[in-house]
Amino acid sequence: MKRYLVYIYSSFALLLVVGCEKNDPITELGTTNGEFTAQLRVSYDNTRPLIGDTVIVTASTWQRDDKFDKVEFYETLYETFGVKMELENGTSINTKEVTVGSTTFPTLLLTDTVKSRTIWKTVAADVLDQFWVTNSNNYVIAAEYEMEKLDGKYPNDGTLIAALSAPEFDVLKSVLAYGITRADYLLLFPDAPSTDFTNGGTYALTQAGINNLKQNLTKDQLSLIIKSLNKTGSYSVTIEVAAITPTGATTSSSRTFDNTI
Repeated sequence: MKRYLVYIYSSFALLLVVGCEKNDPITELGTTNGEFTAQLRVSYDNTRPLIGDTVIVTASTWQRDDKFDKVEFYETLYETFGVKMELENGTSINTKEVTVGSTTFPTLLLTDTVKSRTIWKTVAADVLDQFWVTNSNNYVIAAEYEMEKLDGKYPNDGTLIAALSAPEFDVLKSVLAYGITRADYLLLFPDAPSTDFTNGGTYALTQAGINNLKQNLTKDQLSLIIKSLNKTGSYSVTIEVAAITPTGATTSSSRTFDNTI
């Protein structure tokens, strides 16, 4: 892909090689396969994008021998969140921010990888010349990426309850047992004895009532009296760009963007 002009000067036999089309930078040798890796710079037109924004990801790359297999763009989406839930008769809990006295701490934080290093754009070697920029003497690929929020295995509504594992649901029940109102408890257990309730104070339930809820509440029961349920936490998008040679020598660059949910 390169053309060279060669000039030989007199008795000094000085050989001067001048690249006509593409640069010949000093690069690093791939440690695993003996081939020179590509040079890669990646920039973003918006470094604090919000969900719904479109980010222009610009990859600038070149390689000493101008050998490429492809340039690929990947996305990894993951979220870390607590559950904010309201029931029909005044119960409200937030497992991300539980306050005891003057201390606030999480009791149930869920993590979900929605997408793991998924390819969203590929530029193969046979079309790279379309992206050659003479002035900068490298390939410049600008790609649009939409910051989209996707739900993984945990929906952002009341049906999230069904997706909880048994240990996760046990933790949620423990939080609920200390925050539930008398009226909501009676919706769950209409025949509850008076010994399940306190006569006032911080909690509506006695230890007997707390134990009953922890041991006997089912996901289906709870789902019937949920007024609202939302995830609250962070949603992260990692964008990675990789320049790959025919033998697999890879140079990559990544950046993570966080949003509050």
